[in-house]
Amino acid sequence: MEKVAIFGRTSTQEQDYKRQVVDMTKVAEKNDYEVVSVITEKISGAKSNDERIGVQRLLNEARLRMFKKVLVTEVSRLGRSTLETLKLVEELHGYGISIYLHDLKTETLDENGGMNMQTEIMLHMLSLFAKNERRTTIERIKSGMAQAKASGIHCGRYKGTTEGRKQFLSKYSKVIDGLKKGFSVRECVKLYDVSLGTVAKVRKYIKEELDVLEAA
Repeated sequence: MEKVAIFGRTSTQEQDYKRQVVDMTKVAEKNDYEVVSVITEKISGAKSNDERIGVQRLLNEARLRMFKKVLVTEVSRLGRSTLETLKLVEELHGYGISIYLHDLKTETLDENGGMNMQTEIMLHMLSLFAKNERRTTIERIKSGMAQAKASGIHCGRYKGTTEGRKQFLSKYSKVIDGLKKGFSVRECVKLYDVSLGTVAKVRKYIKEELDVLEAA
C-alpha cells in the first residue's frame, strides 16, 4: 500500500476542516492508500510557510520520507500566497512527493516523478486566482468599513476595551488542561490547533491566577 498524508486547512478557528479530512480519507480508501499522517491547521493561507505549524510538520515528515503523496481537496488548502504555495510544492517535489488535488482529480507528479506540464500550468494559475480572491475579499471589507465609517457606524473594537479574562479562558479549556498536564506551549499548539500567541496568553493568565492564590 502506498503511504500518503492528508493535509487540511481553514482560515479561522470557527471554520471546520473535518469535511476535507473525510473526503480525502475516502479517496485514500478508494485507491487503497495507507494514510500514515493527518495534518490540519487553522490559519490564514496568506501567512508565510515558516509561520504555519501545519506546513512545517508536513515538511518535516516529508524529509523523513514518511509518505509518498499528499492529498488535499484543492490548491488553496496549501496556501493563498502564490510564492509561498509554489515554494511548498517545489520543496515537496524535491523529496519526490506528489500532491493529489481532489478538485482537479490530478497529481502534480507522474509515475516517474516528473512534473506534468499541464498540472504545473494549472497550479500556477490556481495559486494566482487564490491570491486574487483574497485581495478582492480584503478590498471588499475595506470598502464596507469605509462606507460604514462615512455613515457614522463604528467598526472594530472600541479603543480601550479588551476581552474579559474569564470569557477568554472559557474558550480554551482543553489548552488549560494540556498545560496543567505538563505539555509545552508548542505541544499544545499542535494538539489543539490554536495559535502560539493564544497558548502563551492562556499560560500567562493561569500563572497570574496561581501567583494571586499563593500571595493570598
